Amino acid sequence: MALFELEDASHVVPFRQRRGGADLYEREIEELLWQNFEELTGESVFPIAKQANVAGGRADIVALDHEARVVVVEIKRDVDRGQLAQCLEYAGWARTTNLDELAGMYHRGIPAFFSDWQDFMESTTPVRIRRSPRLVLVARDFHGRTGSAFEFLIEHGLPVKLIRVSLYEDQQGRKLVDVEGEHEPEFPTEGPEEGGTEALDPTKINGRRVRLSDLLEAGLVQPEQRLVWERPRLDQSYRATVTDAGTIRLEDGREFPSPSRAAMEAAQIPAYDGWYAWRLGERGESLHELRVRMVSRAEDNVEAASGVESGSS
Repeated sequence: MALFELEDASHVVPFRQRRGGADLYEREIEELLWQNFEELTGESVFPIAKQANVAGGRADIVALDHEARVVVVEIKRDVDRGQLAQCLEYAGWARTTNLDELAGMYHRGIPAFFSDWQDFMESTTPVRIRRSPRLVLVARDFHGRTGSAFEFLIEHGLPVKLIRVSLYEDQQGRKLVDVEGEHEPEFPTEGPEEGGTEALDPTKINGRRVRLSDLLEAGLVQPEQRLVWERPRLDQSYRATVTDAGTIRLEDGREFPSPSRAAMEAAQIPAYDGWYAWRLGERGESLHELRVRMVSRAEDNVEAASGVESGSS
């Protein structure tokens, strides 16, 4: 499908898909994800390393999520069966790794790892890693039957996410990144080794994670509403405002599209999940609680609609 920029009703500017080799695609997308993970995926993570030596190969990005699970991100322009198998080997490594090994590959160095990880989790002690890693595969396309193999893994509950990303460029060299869609199963939030019950991710609707713009559209957050982030353990607090464009504006006027980026810039820390940080006023709900409420409301509406249909049949 052709992609155009509309300058006015009578003139469109075409964007063409980048024709560079696989190395160019992978380097550019890797850097974009490293710098803008939440903006592109809707999820905040604690980044560990790029090009990490694991399982006899080099994983593009290794990170931790807010559930203390290892996240391995692999970026391939076109995925074949061998590359898919390599990704699964990385996931196998992630099941057996530990905090000490991750500290050794941390991009800010071993001394900073544990304090940064505690800040990210808002914990006075380092939170231990859970043995239920996740795999994120970013690609432009798949070779042959590899796509079907990946779909098979998803259908059988493997905690993986597929994100298709394409790069486009116009005649003036302006670039556009198209996150064409993601295919992610709903998998347990508690791993079997913890003995938890299986529950769906409460921050997603139809497999897509709720964003700040969704909360605005649903009326759960209002334009110009004040946000507060209190950190009593450090005797620090921050203020921000939600804009009508769905961004967060800090007191110094800077605006950021993701809650996590806004929190990181406000506190000048390398990683933080801003959905848990920002609240509506000093004692209001957090943005995370609001998105959970939005998902619950959507599920209730679906159940109510199903009940009406079954009653009328």
